[in-house]
Amino acid sequence: MKKILTIIFIIYPSIVIADQGINFTCINMLSNLGKIYKPINYRLDVMSFEYFDENQNKIISIPTKNLDFGDDYFVVKLSDYELGFQKIIFDGDDEPTITMSKYDFINSKFIDHYKCDINKS
Repeated sequence: MKKILTIIFIIYPSIVIADQGINFTCINMLSNLGKIYKPINYRLDVMSFEYFDENQNKIISIPTKNLDFGDDYFVVKLSDYELGFQKIIFDGDDEPTITMSKYDFINSKFIDHYKCDINKS
């Protein structure tokens, strides 16, 4: 019995596959009009949503239990604004595009809109 359990403990970790995270690289949609914007990077995995805060000069991690999820979107609520990531299909496109909108809930208006590329991490 011990040999069987030992074999299971040796083989099991090699067949278990961990859930991969997703890296988002988002660029302001106004970049298409000629103005240069720096891409913003985010990471989402099972446990957290992460981004680099330039004001604090550190990586901020928000537990996924604090995010709002829907069928084709998720929302990250920060202190001054919300980041809404959504999968949409633009007119004339066949494939969905991931967009992010920055919403200032204090002033009830959208600040910026971004187009995001995603990669598994």
